[in-house]
Amino acid sequence: MVGLVLAAVVLVVQARVVLGGKTWDDIGYHTQVAPARYAAATAVQRGELPQWWDGSGLGVPLVGEPSHGAAYPLHWIAGTPRVLELVLILHLLWAALGVAVWARRLGTPRLGEAELPRSLGVDLGALVGGVLVVTSGVLASAALRGSLPALAHVPWIAWAASQRKHVALGALIGLVGLAGELGVLVDCVALALVVGLGVEIVHVDVSRARARLALAIACGLAIGAMQWIPAALAIPHMAGATLHGIPVARLVELVVPGRFGDVAAIGGAHAWFPSVYIGAPLLALAVLARPRRRVTILLALLAVAVLVVGRGGWPAWLGAPEQHLAVIAIIAAAHAAIGFDVLLSGERRGLFAMAGWALLALIGVIALGVLRGRVEGHDAEVLSRALLDGGIAVGCMAAAALVAWRLREGTRTLLLIVLVIAPGVGAQPAVAPVTDRSIVDTPPLWVEKALASPAPVRVFRPVRLFGDVHDTTRPTLDGELATFTGASSSLWGVDAARSEDPARIDVHDQVWLAAASAGGQLLARYGIALAILPLASVEGKGLVELGRRGSWALVRYPASPPAAVVYEWIFADDLATQLARLFPPGAHGLPPGLVVLHGRGAENQDEPSPPEACTIASWTDGAIDLDCNARMDAYAVVASTPMPGWSARDDDHDVPWLTADVLRRAVPVTAGAHRIAWRYRAPGLLVGFVLAMLGILGMGALHLGRRRE
Repeated sequence: MVGLVLAAVVLVVQARVVLGGKTWDDIGYHTQVAPARYAAATAVQRGELPQWWDGSGLGVPLVGEPSHGAAYPLHWIAGTPRVLELVLILHLLWAALGVAVWARRLGTPRLGEAELPRSLGVDLGALVGGVLVVTSGVLASAALRGSLPALAHVPWIAWAASQRKHVALGALIGLVGLAGELGVLVDCVALALVVGLGVEIVHVDVSRARARLALAIACGLAIGAMQWIPAALAIPHMAGATLHGIPVARLVELVVPGRFGDVAAIGGAHAWFPSVYIGAPLLALAVLARPRRRVTILLALLAVAVLVVGRGGWPAWLGAPEQHLAVIAIIAAAHAAIGFDVLLSGERRGLFAMAGWALLALIGVIALGVLRGRVEGHDAEVLSRALLDGGIAVGCMAAAALVAWRLREGTRTLLLIVLVIAPGVGAQPAVAPVTDRSIVDTPPLWVEKALASPAPVRVFRPVRLFGDVHDTTRPTLDGELATFTGASSSLWGVDAARSEDPARIDVHDQVWLAAASAGGQLLARYGIALAILPLASVEGKGLVELGRRGSWALVRYPASPPAAVVYEWIFADDLATQLARLFPPGAHGLPPGLVVLHGRGAENQDEPSPPEACTIASWTDGAIDLDCNARMDAYAVVASTPMPGWSARDDDHDVPWLTADVLRRAVPVTAGAHRIAWRYRAPGLLVGFVLAMLGILGMGALHLGRRRE
């Protein structure tokens, strides 16, 4: 019954997305997080492993970047925006059910004469805990930043450890590892140890039980190795991303509903989660539960991690501080079930807790009110909504304390439930705003024009567009999608030439910076035939204009072929020299028929000649087949990122390849016709697969050992 009620609550809370034709109004989710998951699902549904993705830059590793979530099995069915949203909502429900199940395992505390029947106390408390966690802003934000698939398993891991369900524990830790969130994985292992070692063991050898706990964790980590072995080998070659710590001022958001990641005065310039709202009701009830000493220590360590992690910059693959905060929220929600029992009993400590946290929320509301008078525009709108939601939360908590004190039976239980969960439910439009889903389901107007170009279809877009493209200086979701921000257009087969994906090659940004003063030389050299440019730089330049939007235009650029034979080459063995030769300041740079190869060797700078295009027989993610015809000894160059894992075959013979022009690859060819086949295999994926199989076999051994007890 608790499960059915929680499913109904999740459906009601997310009805705007599930039934109302809406989608989450979040630019980061639709342009950075979701596209990589679509690519992974598309690869698997084609019958291939999700190893490489051409949708970002000149191609990036897919499984090698943990934040892509490409190794997580449930992402493999999410090939469209609609399906991915449903998958995330199901994870919200899974998290709520896990909190409820773990809360039931924690049981009802002794309350003296006021002790409640199990059917009332535990079930209602579990229900309240599940609703509180599913309506928290921190879990809604986890869904938007790709962390929810890992976080949803946290309460189930605690339940499995407490019940000594070692096979389930190993499988759950394995899923967290495959989800690609290292910070959450570390927290889950710590939680499994804290809960598992604290279980009272009867009729079983203690050392044997602890050995099985350790083996279950080891098996789970082995399964997760299928994600982390390729990641460990790929991360040194990728630019990555940097996360930052949570500003102290943002702690007010823990008790006041809001989306302060969008308010620079509170969230700073590097906020990751849009909202970190947990809720004063949840925290008040969790304090009442008086968690066990080991759990309290773990919560304290997580709180320290929240305040310390990311100060001064932190590699994104290590995990964001907001993830640890979400783990705190999940643990607190399970214990809030016990706290709700205390509140129902009418004990004074329950009344004091609700009143005390209501006072903290009131102080937060007052502080935000002062700040509201000093800001304007979008920030003022966010704070105004927060003041309204915060005032409602304070009123609900004060009313809950009054109801628990004055009313005894009858309607008291129902009123308390409504008053406790109302702040989180009412804050959903603020912490997870939505917009019309046709914005992401309908191809932008420029897609059809862009797809008229031969594959690979790559478009350059400045990092930010200003002017009347968006009718405001603040980006909007529809404007960003319509102008191909991030990898959003990859869903329609248009690749983003300029990438901010953490999997981009480590020299990617340096190349774009070096070419900043060289006009369109970079676009021409790397075969980027489409560009979004200001009208002022388009008119009178002879460029073919495909479409306009505001003060910007999509144009066809005179670029070199993405795969071609070149007859001139020089060598340079360091990056600075290569960039200086490719894009010398104030000069026109090298002719397109000459490439800069990495390393040392015999050079050829004879009569200049333009590159001769190869015929592209096939160009898919991780597989490129070319037909090239050379008049003399030459290099066949392809505009695809030179990452480890690529191999080349020339007429069925393996050939070594070289990095060309920093961001391309090249193989030497002799005079005549050649069929060149490029294939990508993620380094370490086979080793990770073998370790995952060993982990599964280890869980099978655990199952057999448990049956023999």
